[in-house]
Amino acid sequence: MRIVDLSQGYKVGMPLFPGTAPIAIKQIAQIDNGGFRITEFHAGVHVGTHCDAPAHCIKGAKTLDEIPLDTFVGDAVIVNAPVERKEPIGKEVLKNCEIKRGDIVLLKTGYSKYWGNPKYIDDSPYLSQELAQALVKLGIKALGIDFISPDPVESTEAPVHKILMGNGIPIIENLNNLDKIDRPRVFFSAAPLLIDKSDGGFTRAYAVLER
Repeated sequence: MRIVDLSQGYKVGMPLFPGTAPIAIKQIAQIDNGGFRITEFHAGVHVGTHCDAPAHCIKGAKTLDEIPLDTFVGDAVIVNAPVERKEPIGKEVLKNCEIKRGDIVLLKTGYSKYWGNPKYIDDSPYLSQELAQALVKLGIKALGIDFISPDPVESTEAPVHKILMGNGIPIIENLNNLDKIDRPRVFFSAAPLLIDKSDGGFTRAYAVLER
């Protein structure tokens, strides 16, 4: 068995969606002074590798604590969708993919290599609405992406978010290392922190590969 870490780390100065407040990480207690060390962490729940709940974009929709944990854990299909610039990813990427109802789909674009580069945000790809609708029709239970948002960064309407989450499909954003997965299907987990009434949550995403 091999574990592949699919998460981006949290640190001061990390890439953030435009308009997001910077994160803060500091030690508020030290071993030399009090006998133990404590780190304080301040951030919005939509930074780094995280899960979006439907309430993020849809008024009155489910918050993270109302979504069953197994929505974020289970069999996942890797969908290859290589892209190098800001452009829509079309539904043709699903061709020849064996996606079953209840699968998690992970879109592998390779864009995580630009994490920390302005290109990651300024020139990020996004899903076409046709692809989002096709994923809904397939009956997937969650979608993971290795870029910042399924919608164009400048979008205020967020149509892809609404198509997916309006059909109960949460989104896992800012995945990493999908290029290290060498097979079409894996066991995947992106279980988010259980934050009461939250529209999103931090996660440590990973894949389990049988040798």
